[in-house]
Amino acid sequence: MGAYVRPAVAVPLTLWFAALSLFLTAQHISPTSDARVRLGDERARPPLDPRHEPPAAAAVATSAVRGAAAARRCEGRFCSVGKLAPYRAGDFERPGELERAVRARSWEGELVLSYANAGGSAWVANLAFSLRDVGIEHFLLLMMSDGACANLFASAAALSCGWSSWDMGGCKSEAESTGATERMWFIRHHYLARIIELGTVNVMALDGDVTVNAMPYALLHEPGRLGDVHAVVSLDNAPSALNVNNGFLYLRRCAPGGQVHRALLEILQRERDVCANASAFFSADGRVAAYWRETDARGITMAEGGRHMPRFVSAKDQKIYQDVLASACCARHIALRYEPSSVRVTKGRWADFVRHFTGGLSVDEMLGCVALTPHPLRPFERGDPDFFEAKHRIARFSHWSKALRLPARPPGGGIVGLDLRGSPARAAADGAGEAAGEVLGAPNTSFIASWHGTTEGEIPGWTGLWAMAPPQVAHFVGGMDKVGAMLSLGWWRHEVEVLLAGLPRAPDGSPVAVGAVDGPTQRHFRDGLPRALALGGAGAAAWHADLAVSVRAQGARRLWLAAVASALGRVAVEPVTDCTQPWIVRLNNSAFGYSRRNQRVPRLGIFQEVDERSRVGATLGECARGFSPPHPHPQGVCCFALFDVRAKARARHGVHGLPGAHHRLVDALLARPGATRADVEWAATGLPVRGEVDAEALVERLGAADARAARAHVLVLRVDEHFGWPLLARLSRGTRESFCADLGERCAQLAPNGARLLPAMPPALAQALVTGRAPAAGALNPASSVAEWAAAHPQAASVSSAH
Repeated sequence: MGAYVRPAVAVPLTLWFAALSLFLTAQHISPTSDARVRLGDERARPPLDPRHEPPAAAAVATSAVRGAAAARRCEGRFCSVGKLAPYRAGDFERPGELERAVRARSWEGELVLSYANAGGSAWVANLAFSLRDVGIEHFLLLMMSDGACANLFASAAALSCGWSSWDMGGCKSEAESTGATERMWFIRHHYLARIIELGTVNVMALDGDVTVNAMPYALLHEPGRLGDVHAVVSLDNAPSALNVNNGFLYLRRCAPGGQVHRALLEILQRERDVCANASAFFSADGRVAAYWRETDARGITMAEGGRHMPRFVSAKDQKIYQDVLASACCARHIALRYEPSSVRVTKGRWADFVRHFTGGLSVDEMLGCVALTPHPLRPFERGDPDFFEAKHRIARFSHWSKALRLPARPPGGGIVGLDLRGSPARAAADGAGEAAGEVLGAPNTSFIASWHGTTEGEIPGWTGLWAMAPPQVAHFVGGMDKVGAMLSLGWWRHEVEVLLAGLPRAPDGSPVAVGAVDGPTQRHFRDGLPRALALGGAGAAAWHADLAVSVRAQGARRLWLAAVASALGRVAVEPVTDCTQPWIVRLNNSAFGYSRRNQRVPRLGIFQEVDERSRVGATLGECARGFSPPHPHPQGVCCFALFDVRAKARARHGVHGLPGAHHRLVDALLARPGATRADVEWAATGLPVRGEVDAEALVERLGAADARAARAHVLVLRVDEHFGWPLLARLSRGTRESFCADLGERCAQLAPNGARLLPAMPPALAQALVTGRAPAAGALNPASSVAEWAAAHPQAASVSSAH
């Protein structure tokens, strides 16, 4: 593979932004379109007119105003920032505790609820900060332990919270392997039902991987639309009760004993049935479980491995939730989504499976009754000023709704198809006579959208379009690297890292929760946002035609910068990615994206097409002045690499365990009053551009010798495309200790005892950045890199590192 240079013909990126704007106006993704344009392909579209610069940062929307500005700008009766005192509740299972907390934290009859264990503290903290940004202080965080709540409340953010000892009567004991996870799933339904019983507030329940980007109540209270709906839900894939996602739920004027309240209790009871009556659902001693006896006998289902065994089911509560809502929509007991033990539906027998577990419905009848009723947008005539927008609007419907008629439980309790005594349960239209007093509804996707974006008309996060048109509520479900995506969009607040750094450590010294930075890097945030070191210039986001080279180069640049930052006592921010590289695929001429799934809508990955093997993606966001790659790249806009969060996948790309922070830390620092930035050209320092650089000389040139650079909150090292990434050499004890504190366990590999030179960048990777040639696979192994370096510097490697 030869060296690559930037194409001679400029890529027309102004048209890219025009296409983005048109896409957002038109809001239409054709399910049959296969129009693909690669940004690096100059043959795709006409050359860019150099007289017209693409829109800068103004073209990219941010989530909301920050801090006190939210209180000043927020208008309307639901703005509660600055109007409620922080509150720490006790155990919500104690009499009166929940009622007191709801009274203390509600505002204008509204409350927002989220939930997490100690490890999820970062998620709910970020959600709370996003609520404050739009003017909402009336939130309450439900934690799984008293200590987790105490830590959040004692932080400088003073997040209001309570905790609970509830465990579904022992069914969700934390002593069990999955008990803690499942307790957190089901606890929301328990307390939503209890809040309904209080009869005092409307409640919005949000998962931690949600951000709120605008005040949501205008649409939720709009007469004729969602204002008449009792339970507002979000959707996956289709407007159907079997496709509801429980990451968002808004309950309004729900009556104790009403349809919504009964549905919440039914969710809990169905899981209790499984917990308390295991022999009815799981095989024992080779016997067929009672739940599957009839369908196994008829050949509809079969046991996996000869027995129906317990198994961990991801999002179990959501599957039961969908079944219960389907039961309420169809007025009969349905149990299709949740399979309480391992089972396989026989090929060709799905229709029989549906008929059995819906009490006699055909597949078409089942799909018809679980479907929500669409409400079209009002028709527009030519001449109407909104005609063009309406004609091209992606969401053809304002909302969907369905009256709820949940039937009574069968005699003996249990799931449909069989009661707990092994006899067929009543499965006819038991709910036909139920009063339809409450309504289920779902907004269109302009209100709430998900990262995977599988609902008709939805603008997915992976397309990059959220950077320009953020939904009011964004749910990062389906994201490969949720925190990385939030950071790229500017929706992960670095105040979260300050909060986490101040939490007490676990007994083994590890952090109790990790957010956007790893455990070792947290130390830099203990006193607030740390000083940052960033790369700028043409060499910071080198242009590579090949995916493998670019991914390895990203890891190599991050490793080199982390070593230099440690020497300077700063935090390295990861370099940006050049959006114009030819292996970046564009969607419908308009945007970027990554998806783990290939759905009906074209789902084209940014790093190759839906590339499952690389586990690498990217997303679009704004970036500070001077960090966008050179023209023709749009200024004020950058791409940010996303890597699979799993350690094995990250290690494969050389980015696992690297210290540092996301590039958006630069924006967070520069947004503070009085923040300063210093840009230093490496070429002007007199330091070598390849080979080795003396660490103490580096500290002297960028520290004591340049007071402006030393004091700057953001220091930018500007390098050109020929920069050789010199190895950092002759470390003092203090510099090496700082690097080891940042690198953690990997210090022994990259800074071995007895070596005075630190291989800040493996030579093979440094060469790849300059030549564009892919390094050998062994170059990704830190131990191999150290061995390679030691062989090239035998004398230095034998010298003690002690000074």
